[in-house]
Amino acid sequence: MLFLKHPSQLLFFSFYLIFFLSINTPSHAQNISQASSENNSVQLSKEQTLDFFLIEFAIRENVSIELLRDVFHDMKWQSVARQYMVPSSSGPSKKNWASYLSNVMSPIRITAGKKFLEEHHTFLSQLEKDTGVPISVIVGILGVETVYGRNMGSFSVKDVLSTFAFDYPPSPNQTSRSAMFREQLYDHLLNCLPHDRSNVEINNFKICLNQEGSFAGAIGMPQFMPSSIRKYAQDGDGDGIINLRNSPKDAMQSIANFLKMHGWKTGEPIYLKIDSSMQDSSAVKDFADGDPNPKFNLGEFKNKKIISQIPSPLNENSPALIIDLPSISKKGEISTEYAVGLKNFEVITQYNRSFFYAMSVTEFGQAVVQNKEKSKNTKQEKRQSTNNGRRGHTR
Repeated sequence: MLFLKHPSQLLFFSFYLIFFLSINTPSHAQNISQASSENNSVQLSKEQTLDFFLIEFAIRENVSIELLRDVFHDMKWQSVARQYMVPSSSGPSKKNWASYLSNVMSPIRITAGKKFLEEHHTFLSQLEKDTGVPISVIVGILGVETVYGRNMGSFSVKDVLSTFAFDYPPSPNQTSRSAMFREQLYDHLLNCLPHDRSNVEINNFKICLNQEGSFAGAIGMPQFMPSSIRKYAQDGDGDGIINLRNSPKDAMQSIANFLKMHGWKTGEPIYLKIDSSMQDSSAVKDFADGDPNPKFNLGEFKNKKIISQIPSPLNENSPALIIDLPSISKKGEISTEYAVGLKNFEVITQYNRSFFYAMSVTEFGQAVVQNKEKSKNTKQEKRQSTNNGRRGHTR
């Protein structure tokens, strides 16, 4: 790793430290790193800017800078992950709901979901009672995110977060995205440090920092970013440790807590269907602005005849939005399916802002739960039909 060598860099660093010590919040640390990397008079390399960040962290969190430099000594800039962030030169591909949902509803994923539900049904049932978050949604998120832990990513979380924090690809939102990843890197460091900063076991610290995740730094079965781990992750199996990679109960508990903390409405549906006769109406299209934040209410949609009735426990003031799901036929023809998104739909989009994601989680989770219930009923019917209520033969 390269450190400060030029006199102008040393002068800038002195000013930087004085300014740094005058502020108090972690977010300022990210802003200073950004300012240092963008300063026109002193051109710092990405390695030097990362070192500034580590110095900030060391001072602010009372950690040895030598320790931090040691664990970052093997840091590798992730060119492959960086390529995934670069927009396609041909432009964004056209959205295709039918294709997206078909991929989510693969037999492999459905089978894995059914097996997971059978193994954890008791825990999920209690979790639903405690939090109000349905089993189907938790099962849906885990299935869509990682197929219940099968696809959790193979990138070093430390390396990808550092790469995007200090070497984000050129783009219109480069500044804001870099700042976001600096915050994630800061929280990742905090998550991996023990409470006793004077007694850091370096090997455990390294293992935690270098744990594998997605190309964007998402971690474990539910693919939480480090900031979400700090805010929402919980110990579901009661062992005193939050392990989203190896503990399904921790993963389920954390997902339920995330949704609950974002305003999940117990007993309310996620979306309402729109009658086929209204699917192509101008009223529906006028409300379909692509915003996952509900700006309208069900009363407005009822007045426009988008829905004919408002089911309990909803009312006219219940927030609502229009979900648009465009599909492309084999002939290239585009058709769009519309639905009414409710508060719980918006809560799922807090996990991922995509309408496709939120709707696929809903549809997939319900399919897994219904599949299990269907299998259960079929087994019961077979038992009754084989003996017709008579006692079995004695062998």
